[in-house]
Amino acid sequence: MWPIGLAIILFIGVYTWVNLEYRKEGQAFEPFQAMVDRKNAIVEKNFYDWYSIKTSRAENAVSIDSPALATSRAYERVLDEVIPEQLKYYLAGRPVLVPGFVKTECQDTLTPGQPLAIRFHVPAPLAQSDLLNILSFYKEGDLYILATLFVEKMEDFDARLLEGELVPASFSIPTDPIAAETVNVRFLNEDRLAEWQIKNLAPSKAIVEEDEEESQTP
Repeated sequence: MWPIGLAIILFIGVYTWVNLEYRKEGQAFEPFQAMVDRKNAIVEKNFYDWYSIKTSRAENAVSIDSPALATSRAYERVLDEVIPEQLKYYLAGRPVLVPGFVKTECQDTLTPGQPLAIRFHVPAPLAQSDLLNILSFYKEGDLYILATLFVEKMEDFDARLLEGELVPASFSIPTDPIAAETVNVRFLNEDRLAEWQIKNLAPSKAIVEEDEEESQTP
């Protein structure tokens, strides 16, 4: 047995010497940390390109005195065909969109700093449910509004919420970063895209976060 033990000792000694002799200085590679760093970099990069605008339910019924003129058309894969690639990368996951035809109303003007009201009509049970939500993203004159459901997949959704008469559901969209004079709006639900334009009445009032490199330029 002693030859085997001697061979093991010699192997350990040689391995230790080689490891110490040729080891690279610096921090060891950590796959998980590398993944986290990459994720943070992606979030930071997209933070400057796209604004993720937190929307909320309007506390009271909204008044839309001058609605924008919208056009709509059907899509089999509206998310895949309409959403820009960079914005797809920004999304935490694939959102579940509200199914069916959704009539939408929105004011045709906005003023940065004042919420933009949007109203769309869905079955009453869904309008009263906390599962109904919208996601809003803005970049350089393009505003994407996604009518979504708070579920991981459509199979988890109670279809009974889609039964009943249509009633309005109103949401409020912050407009602080919107500096473009004309805003192109794209409203998406499961299989349709509605488009309209909004005139910005006071572009100079927008609060735009500058890129760090640009802000340091003399």
